[in-house]
Amino acid sequence: MGDLYLRFDGYDDLKAILSESDENVLRRLGRPALICIPGSDRVPRARVVSCLLHGNEDSGYRAVLEMLRAGARFPFDLWVFIGNVRAASHEGWFAHRFLDDQEDFNRVWGLAAPTTRMRRCADAVLDELRGTDLEAAVDLHNNTGQNPFYTVVPRPGYETLTLAATCADTALLWGLRAHTLMEELSPRCPAVAIECSLPARRTSTLFAASALERFLAARTFDDERRPRHLFEMRFRVTVRPEVPFAFGGTLTDDLDLILTPGLDGYNFGMLLAGTELGRIHPGAALPLEVTGMAGEDATDRFLTARADGRVVVTEDVTPAMMVTTVVQTRRDCLFYIVRRRS
Repeated sequence: MGDLYLRFDGYDDLKAILSESDENVLRRLGRPALICIPGSDRVPRARVVSCLLHGNEDSGYRAVLEMLRAGARFPFDLWVFIGNVRAASHEGWFAHRFLDDQEDFNRVWGLAAPTTRMRRCADAVLDELRGTDLEAAVDLHNNTGQNPFYTVVPRPGYETLTLAATCADTALLWGLRAHTLMEELSPRCPAVAIECSLPARRTSTLFAASALERFLAARTFDDERRPRHLFEMRFRVTVRPEVPFAFGGTLTDDLDLILTPGLDGYNFGMLLAGTELGRIHPGAALPLEVTGMAGEDATDRFLTARADGRVVVTEDVTPAMMVTTVVQTRRDCLFYIVRRRS
């Protein structure tokens, strides 16, 4: 705890802060915050809600503040973690996923021998949660590109799939080890990330609030429901690190790849064989790479460069989490190729 994050116990501790606007709450906090709202049961279990691990994702944060301002009591202890407050309040509001001198706050959970301030903060939060009887956990996020509302499932047990179905109709089985908070909690309890589409949209905040309400109102997560649409990650598509690129525009001496804008509208839909992902200078090698979840190269299976410089997919694929900015492409990937699970 100490200077790593602020600690609040109960609504009385929060009263002065919650009377402020959403933005002023960030100003008052100044750093991450861990909140515990005691449950009404004699020996309560615990549920966890996390938000703002990425400073540019406001929907879950606003939904959480709305819930806290209502002052509801639950039969379980409710633990709330508000993450990257500094990034969310830097140079305006909700402009940065994380700052240049920071790590991604959703890639630092469960790392051995934490060295940085952010890793130490994550480790201290996990230490506090180890003393609780965890029942379920959700982490609220937004996407960089257009996506339907969906959940990300790190460990697909039946209770976790029931939790996913409680929160959204669509779920994606997470096939990576990225040291996310939900990955770290999933061995202890059902845990999912809730993806609320684009940030800074009222519809996204309304969905976050409704998903949070369903999560908090659910009596249990043991009735073996499954999301209506269930997908699993199969491949990861990245831009080669040496290739300068942009979304839209014209190829120049300084730009070797122009990606087709608007393809994020196909997320969880279908890119048909022959769909153009972008353009390169004729004769250049493929600037994109496709890698399977086990690290195998699958570029030649899915992509080809035509003689005229068009980069196209060679078979029908379902993209997910396709992004729309150079920064996010570099930090993560361009998109994932997923497939539907029966």
